[in-house]
Amino acid sequence: MKVLIAEDEPTGNLLLKNMVFRWGFNTVPVFDGTEAWKRLQEEDAPQIVILDWMMPGMDGLEVCRRIREMEKGKDRYTYVIMLTGRGDTEDMVTGIDTGADDYIVKPFNQEELRARLRTARRNIELQMALRAANKKLQIMSRLDPLTGALSRSAILADLDLAMYRSRREEKTLTIALIDIDDLKEMNERHGRSAGDKVLQESVRRISASLRRTDNFGRYGGDEFLAILLGANSRTGIKICQRIQNIIGKKEILLPDHSLPVTVSQSLAVWDGKVDSKQFISAAEQTLLATKANGRNRVEQAA
Repeated sequence: MKVLIAEDEPTGNLLLKNMVFRWGFNTVPVFDGTEAWKRLQEEDAPQIVILDWMMPGMDGLEVCRRIREMEKGKDRYTYVIMLTGRGDTEDMVTGIDTGADDYIVKPFNQEELRARLRTARRNIELQMALRAANKKLQIMSRLDPLTGALSRSAILADLDLAMYRSRREEKTLTIALIDIDDLKEMNERHGRSAGDKVLQESVRRISASLRRTDNFGRYGGDEFLAILLGANSRTGIKICQRIQNIIGKKEILLPDHSLPVTVSQSLAVWDGKVDSKQFISAAEQTLLATKANGRNRVEQAA
């Protein structure tokens, strides 16, 4: 973990650099507040900072203020230790109010500074672990727990975004509704676990049929919605046919037997005028007709 040391006095800077390096940190020494602020704006900026209060160019308080202003609304935190000869309680309060996490008065005890740095490292590591956990939760909240495809709310949110991008970037937008044929009957005849397996394997096969830029999620119990940004009617039909072929080509294996599976699909191309509900409704109406016409088919909305 990197520690930025901002100390304008050369001997003090070198002393801090050597100590902090011996304690297992990488050091970034600077000699004025302006250079400190420059380094802290870099992409791989140190997450722990030892700031001298009085420095040329920009004092430690101003650097600290700018750090906290920069971090507002961002997924980033810098642990700031203010280092100063000012030992009055009022000065300490000023430093903490500015945004410093800790405050050490010169001359300082080396072991005290070492302990403060260990605390800083633990805080940063906890922050990193929390961010990772939150990111994982955000990802999981967008997924359907059974199939791993995007959830209904997530795929509908992505459709709104795709419609915005379609209009802004002047790209065609096509959606496909994909229905697993006779899934209810499979559940009744072979059990819910068999139906779950069919859903999971179907999602895996459909995902393999889509382009990397396509979005795909579970729209209902046995229905899935694919968002094909940049695809016209001809491309959309080809994608649907690929899905149909890969689903029906090989039976889905279950623990004691296998099941043939087919899908019925409907395709709709956005005219740039209707809203998302009307857009999906066109695909839904066509899907009903597709299933009524014999299933295992692909039809396009008028």
